[in-house]
Amino acid sequence: MFKKFFTKMGFNTNKIVTGEAAKKKIENPSSTNLSEQEINFILSKLRQANYTGAEFEMFHNVWMKLSELK
Repeated sequence: MFKKFFTKMGFNTNKIVTGEAAKKKIENPSSTNLSEQEINFILSKLRQANYTGAEFEMFHNVWMKLSELK
């Protein structure tokens, strides 16, 4: 009953991973890494926006970190 309710409300009802499975998931997060194509897409979209003041600082920090991942 609760699982159906939470699913309907948009809550994530995945099981919690513990023990060795959690350790393996942390050591090999390959499924969460961005591909080079995805990084290039994000960088191109960031380039198109207009930034002011502190936003430009944040843009620059994000840009540098994503550029290093390529």
